[in-house]
Amino acid sequence: MAGLQADISNEFLRTFITETVYLVEGDIAAPVPAEPAPAEVDATSPATVAAPEPTVAPQAPKQAVHELPKIPKPAPEPMDQKYKIIGQNQKGVVVLVTIPDAEFGKLPQLQFLQKILSAIGLKPEDVAYVNNVSGELALFEELQKELQVNYIISFASRIETALPHEKFTLYNPVTVGSVPVVFSHALSMLEHNVEHKKSLWGALQKTFKV
Repeated sequence: MAGLQADISNEFLRTFITETVYLVEGDIAAPVPAEPAPAEVDATSPATVAAPEPTVAPQAPKQAVHELPKIPKPAPEPMDQKYKIIGQNQKGVVVLVTIPDAEFGKLPQLQFLQKILSAIGLKPEDVAYVNNVSGELALFEELQKELQVNYIISFASRIETALPHEKFTLYNPVTVGSVPVVFSHALSMLEHNVEHKKSLWGALQKTFKV
């Protein structure tokens, strides 16, 4: 059997192993594969050139977050005054109108109006010129808060009040509280109308006792 094993082993080895094999008595040595010689590699070969380390793009410094500047809210504009007042008002006589502002500024120099006031014994400094710029009803109580009111001559400007009074009509003096009120057409209509002038003069005579 030992000889058969030797023959089979020798035949097996010759068929499948081409390298020189040395047998040691009593054992069948396993073939030892020869180590392959190190292959010469070109120093410039891509295999030998170290791959460049990946370049990390420098991170841009974080910019400070600048908040949008807070725009201060503009202070609310005051509402237009309901009444504009000029004049010294030394005797508490209110000349009430509802006209454009440019015309209102000229009232103290308006000769026709000054003749009316002079006819009842008033000077320019005796009156307050009041323009109801809102165009709404002028409130009697509001006028009293704004200035001294002893008389009111209203040229086409309506008045409202919570106080009891007779019906307001043109050229018919009406007392509100203790204040006589005379209503007239607008100065622009009055100046060129003789009948309106006569009616106004009669109402002013009753009111100012002239």
